[in-house]
Amino acid sequence: MDEEIIELTDIVEDESHDLDLDIVKEEHFEEELVESVQDLSVSPEVLEAALERVIEKKFADKIEAILFEVMEKVIGKEIGEIKESLQKDLDQIGNY
Repeated sequence: MDEEIIELTDIVEDESHDLDLDIVKEEHFEEELVESVQDLSVSPEVLEAALERVIEKKFADKIEAILFEVMEKVIGKEIGEIKESLQKDLDQIGNY
């Protein structure tokens, strides 16, 4: 069986729009935040950890839903392939 790489973009269409993720805005926001935080003497590690927590809290539910949808589609595809393989085997056995 050929291994097929499934791109998330192939499975979940335009879900990134639902997440309001705009990389340019995020980069600009991070630059502004870093500039303003530099005056507060906060280390980049502390800032990064804080940003990770905020992103996780804000997007955790949406990311989880997308991952479940992707998993369902991949599992469904694999089940279909297994069914086809079993049916071929049964057909070959029936021909003997």
